[in-house]
Amino acid sequence: MRLALVLHTGPDSLNTGTVINLARAARERGDEVTVFIMTAGVLNLAREDFTSLIQGGTQITVCEHNRGQFKAPEGVAGVNYGSQYDLAGYTHDFDRVVSFS
Repeated sequence: MRLALVLHTGPDSLNTGTVINLARAARERGDEVTVFIMTAGVLNLAREDFTSLIQGGTQITVCEHNRGQFKAPEGVAGVNYGSQYDLAGYTHDFDRVVSFS
């Protein structure tokens, strides 16, 4: 299964832990997982436990426009810097999309 998780909330939200746990569990099942972060969600780039999902095979894409607005970290290794166009592709192409706001 191809799973996209969309995270709108910042690093202090319980949503971040939920997304991390869901992504890890889905990867353990062998699912393809992409996390798209936007609005305050881009601030999760400062959390090592969040970005460590990349080493487990999860793809993380950040809305570059929002990253700049929130002055979130840039140049994080393994993170894809994209746009709402990427999110539109995920919602069209993936089997499941779950949004956390």
